[in-house]
Amino acid sequence: MEKELEQFQQEAQRLKQGRKGGALPFPEALRAFAVRYAEQTLQAGGTVVEAAAKLGVSAPTLYEWRKGRPAGSTKRKKGTERSAVLLPVRVGERPEEAVVAGQSPVVVVSPSGWRVEGLSVESAAQLLGRLAC
Repeated sequence: MEKELEQFQQEAQRLKQGRKGGALPFPEALRAFAVRYAEQTLQAGGTVVEAAAKLGVSAPTLYEWRKGRPAGSTKRKKGTERSAVLLPVRVGERPEEAVVAGQSPVVVVSPSGWRVEGLSVESAAQLLGRLAC
């Protein structure tokens, strides 16, 4: 097992060489060895963290391999889950009562995010005056 461990460490080092953000994907045979090594370490009273340190890979990577997934497979890109939900959007609709003498309604948006729509210019000026903006 020690000879295989040394070979794994060399191959892991080779895959990481010259890379800033991690290693190239590990071949299935190397992942399988790492999982076997981790299981033996656990049976001997060690931890996955200890096995990962000996192997030269990160503990989260070894945990993923033990679950049968390639490392990083559980990470989702920022915003992917939310972007999958589509929301209805109405474009170009204006409240008819706000359109006076060909003027478009005014929309007031505060720095904190609240929004008032459909105001005339005069109403918007009054609102801003009352809010001391």
